[in-house]
Amino acid sequence: MKNISFVDSGEYRCRSSNEHGEKLSEALTLNVLYPPKSVSVSISPSGVILEGSSVTLTCSSDGNPPVEYNWIKGTSSVGKGKTYTKKKISSVDSGEYKCRSSNEHGEKLSEALTLNVLYLQVEVPERVIEGDEVTLTCKTSFSLSDRPTFTWYRNGHPLSSNTDQLHLQPVSREDAGSYDCAVWSKNLYSPEVTLNVRYLQVEVPERVIEGDEVTLTCKTSFSLSDRPTFTWYRNGHPLSSSTDQLHLQLVSREDADRYRCAVLGLRSPEVTLNVRYGPKSVSVSISPSGEIVEGRSVTLTCSSDANPPVEYNWIKGTSSVGKGETYTMMEISSVDSGEYKCRSSNEHGEKLSEALTLNVLYPPKSVSVSISPSGETAEGSSVNLTCSSDANPPVQNYTWFKEGGSSPVGSGHSYRAPQRGSYYCEAQNEHGSQKSAAVTVKGVWNSALYAVIGVTAGCGCLSIIIAVFCVRRKRRGSSADDKNQTQNVDPNAKDDTNTALDPVSRTSDDVYNTLATVHSSPSDDLYSALDPQSRSPEYGTLATVRNKH
Repeated sequence: MKNISFVDSGEYRCRSSNEHGEKLSEALTLNVLYPPKSVSVSISPSGVILEGSSVTLTCSSDGNPPVEYNWIKGTSSVGKGKTYTKKKISSVDSGEYKCRSSNEHGEKLSEALTLNVLYLQVEVPERVIEGDEVTLTCKTSFSLSDRPTFTWYRNGHPLSSNTDQLHLQPVSREDAGSYDCAVWSKNLYSPEVTLNVRYLQVEVPERVIEGDEVTLTCKTSFSLSDRPTFTWYRNGHPLSSSTDQLHLQLVSREDADRYRCAVLGLRSPEVTLNVRYGPKSVSVSISPSGEIVEGRSVTLTCSSDANPPVEYNWIKGTSSVGKGETYTMMEISSVDSGEYKCRSSNEHGEKLSEALTLNVLYPPKSVSVSISPSGETAEGSSVNLTCSSDANPPVQNYTWFKEGGSSPVGSGHSYRAPQRGSYYCEAQNEHGSQKSAAVTVKGVWNSALYAVIGVTAGCGCLSIIIAVFCVRRKRRGSSADDKNQTQNVDPNAKDDTNTALDPVSRTSDDVYNTLATVHSSPSDDLYSALDPQSRSPEYGTLATVRNKH
């Protein structure tokens, strides 16, 4: 056999024969050795290869003696053996695979098998700094014919986004973690990727009280290989400190601002320094402003600067009258006038506002009339009437009236009553008026007048008695007969003179007749004083009052 080949391999026998018979020899095996031939690769399972699935490549070849297999991806050897299995295949496994079949007589490469892994991949920015606006993208290695619903996961927990992008705006250190995406309708899952967030953080003390010494620290989430220069900002304006600490000596409420730091192109988010302090600038305002008239509603409002927030207490004079930022008086009255203060207090102290004087305007009240001199007055004496009242502003006009009349009889705070009668006053200011109760002016005779009358009456009576005595004596002396006749009279009988002088023996008619005879003239002064018909009307009033007393 010339140019023997592997097809010539096999068992050979020799048959010997003649006319007398034939015989076969024992079999001789011809084993033709040859290098690998017909090297090929197959894949299982066939069809679409999805990321995350398991794939097995199998190499087959013809060679004698038996061959060894080596797997090559691109130019790199990736495995040995008749089969090559990839569990949870990923996009990085895509590429051309070949199998090298070799024995001692030679080797041969299979044709390339292209492995196209369909995959989802989460793409993240290479450098993420806290405060940046970051977008994660769920990228596919193939075109999607429809618009599938995406599902996002962070640390295994589903997120709300259902598109191929996840927006973190702005990103914070809490967003750091493992992310993956999935398209359930395609049974596709991306591998997890880690999002690392670099950040700077300004650390401030938890509790800062005005007057403390405070240090702010700029803290990084990564190691610094050298000693970089830090920059500090307050409300966006750079400060002089260049280290990782900012020292505030004797901090005050004016230091309660926004702070941030920066280093190596990184900026921290702003933090607010919360300085606690007691109440300051406590003040009280009133609404409505302007004049306050009785009956209206008035609201006092207290304001102050403090941290933490304050409690408010309202004080009138020395008494507490209310709590809260506002104090409202409905239908305010004159008793509400006075000085009001607001006490503002928190755990760090308290402070009183300046006093606000509440001046309530109101019309006259409690209008009354007083008489001077008090009690009864003699006829002809002067009587002063005084009107008093409570009003704000003070009464502008006092008007006097006599009961029974419709027209004023006088004006002013005081009034001199010219005659007896009942009088009242009306007090008026710009907010209204009120009338007093009426008072009565009465007249009586005084003690001097009584004395004059008594003396006059006594003298008159004595004159009558003397006149009667003289008349009787004259009669007795002019006629002796009369005297004798008188002497012969019964001794038990009294003479006319004694009878006249004896009030017991005289009747009231005798006395009256005697007086009437002597004082028959109506022009006599004493008679006029005693005659009720000739007295003045004023005397009648005074006499009546006197008799009542």
